[in-house]
Amino acid sequence: MPTERKIALRVNGLRVTNVWVRCGENGPELTITVPLLGDFAIDESFTLELLELLSPPAMRRRLPNGGWRKVSLRMLIALLRCGVVVVADEEND
Repeated sequence: MPTERKIALRVNGLRVTNVWVRCGENGPELTITVPLLGDFAIDESFTLELLELLSPPAMRRRLPNGGWRKVSLRMLIALLRCGVVVVADEEND
C-alpha cells in the first residue's frame, strides 16, 4: 500500500514547512506561511524546489544541488492534493 513520501520544500531558496492547498477563484492555490510575512498564496513566478527525505542526509549531500530538484507549481499542487508527498521538517526526519 503506497504511503506519502516526506519532502522538504524551498520557495525562492527559503525553507518552508507550513504549506497547504486551498481553493482559489481560479482553481487550487498553494499557500505558504513565512514567519516574517505571514500566509500568502504563491504563483508561477516563485521558484519551487523539493528534496526527498527518503535517502540518508550523507547520500543527499553527494547529489547534484544537494538533492534539491525544481518542481512546477502545478506539479507540486497535484502531488500534495493526491497525498503522494507531505512537507516535513528535514531536521526531524
